[in-house]
Amino acid sequence: MSLEDPYFVVRNEVQSALGETQQSYRRWQELYANKTANGGQEYEWLKNKILNSLKSIDWDLEDLSETIGVVESNPTKFRLTAQEIEDRKNFIYSSRDAATAIKEHIGSAEVRVHEEKVTRTKLIGQQQSQPSVKGKYAKLDNDLEANNSQFIEDQQQQQQMEMAAQDVQLEMVGTSMRVLKNMGHEMNAELQIQNQMLEEFVGEVDQTQSRLDSTLLRLEKVMRLTTDKRQMVIIFLLLFMIVVIVLLFAFTV
Repeated sequence: MSLEDPYFVVRNEVQSALGETQQSYRRWQELYANKTANGGQEYEWLKNKILNSLKSIDWDLEDLSETIGVVESNPTKFRLTAQEIEDRKNFIYSSRDAATAIKEHIGSAEVRVHEEKVTRTKLIGQQQSQPSVKGKYAKLDNDLEANNSQFIEDQQQQQQMEMAAQDVQLEMVGTSMRVLKNMGHEMNAELQIQNQMLEEFVGEVDQTQSRLDSTLLRLEKVMRLTTDKRQMVIIFLLLFMIVVIVLLFAFTV
């Protein structure tokens, strides 16, 4: 296949994105196993980055699947062998399995329970590290604890809102990409129809040219035959006139 084949461009992008995602996933696993780092800023940042990358990879794999469907419907035009098509399918299957495994692990119930447990443990540790205040300062301590809890809840809600906003933005980008992809498919279909019509027109022109050449050859033959007949008639007329003159001359003498 030609190096300009768009399949190879998208395949290289998927391989690069999947490799980077797997590297981030390994770092995320290290933080996941470390209770002191679990739930920190790097942990949450890596988690969001991995999930966003997986969405982008899924869209690219969907595009590749559709291109393979188009190629399978007309393999002669694209000049691809059955083995090349099968290799492309296997690449999509293996890439999708790798991305799905990462996504399922990060979003599993086990991970959510572990994260909640680590968060509770940190809160309890923070509360236990504070000196107990009794007497007239007990109410103040309770207010501080309530404020801390409210602050933590607000931060969690803000993170959830930011993640939801990112999901909405990614969905909008995905929708735009799907619209552009559909427009590209429609333009491609229209070009194929026009190419087919042009090929039919060229075929008709060739047939007409062939018929015209054949007609010209026949006409040339007819003209040659007509010319030959005229020459014979003239010759016969001249011979007849000579004979007549000879006879007249003979009778006069």
